[in-house]
Amino acid sequence: MKLKSALLLLALPLAALAHDGMDWNDDTMGFLSYEYPTAVTNKRMSLPRDFSARLDMEFFRAKLATLTGVTPVVINGREVKIAERKSTQGLDATREFLKQEYEKLGFKVSYAPFGGGSNFIAEKAGTTNPEKVLILSSHIDSVGNAGANDDGSGTIGLLTVAKILSTKNYAKSIRVLGFDREEVGLKGSDAYVATLPNKSDIVGDIHFEMMGYNGRKDGAFHVIDCNSGILGGNKPIENSLFLSKEMKDSISSLGLNLTVTKACTDRSDHASFWKNKIPAIVISENFFGGDGDPCYHAKCDIQDERLDYDYMGNILEALLDTTEKIAK
Repeated sequence: MKLKSALLLLALPLAALAHDGMDWNDDTMGFLSYEYPTAVTNKRMSLPRDFSARLDMEFFRAKLATLTGVTPVVINGREVKIAERKSTQGLDATREFLKQEYEKLGFKVSYAPFGGGSNFIAEKAGTTNPEKVLILSSHIDSVGNAGANDDGSGTIGLLTVAKILSTKNYAKSIRVLGFDREEVGLKGSDAYVATLPNKSDIVGDIHFEMMGYNGRKDGAFHVIDCNSGILGGNKPIENSLFLSKEMKDSISSLGLNLTVTKACTDRSDHASFWKNKIPAIVISENFFGGDGDPCYHAKCDIQDERLDYDYMGNILEALLDTTEKIAK
């Protein structure tokens, strides 16, 4: 069953319409390119006998509470609450919080300053092919709110996946990137990709976007490997298709209660890789399918009952499996 209709625009959360910046609601072609590949059902699929969830979603809850100012964090001997991630103060605290967490996991941490901001980097070196790098990314800034879903869910989801990755060795290097200033024009990712010395060594980028809202309880979400707009039209990014295939294969092999829905957009940090011919995909809740978070870019984007941890856990299990297959 395919669904492509401009009527989907009627489902936009009204609170977001006035926002200036990287607002997915402005991507008309993203909505028009939306389709379900198959009918969605709420019936949970039976899982293979050998499947067991590996991710610690209580860890996820606790760290998201810190990132969104619910609980304080001690930074340089001082207790801090991260109430927002737009100001220099809020973003500095965010980077320091993430630095502490990734260093605990044994990742090598650094910052990459650019005009107007600074990207966060944490890396686990590969054992036999360390020059080959798989990037896992999110954006660490918000629109001045707590940003629990956008993009707290992606940032802390990535940390939760990294906790498992830290327990094993992989042939290729795994580089975690927290991009700054995504909300004001993809400035952090554009700056970072422009400075890569050997772009051919980047295996690809899997970008973790907002993935917390599953209002229909149908497990539908986006694995986006095609663009709409700045790169010349609504078409697949051919060198990125292997990333989405690995993701879909992981969902199938693990028997996860998820349905991949198609949509095309270039309005997040993955587009900075596409512009430089580097493979990339973006993972998101079913935003263009009319099931986007009603608190997107609004003050109500806090850690509350809107967030579906089972849903996020399933997406992250697929991401973890995909990462391990590619980095092996």
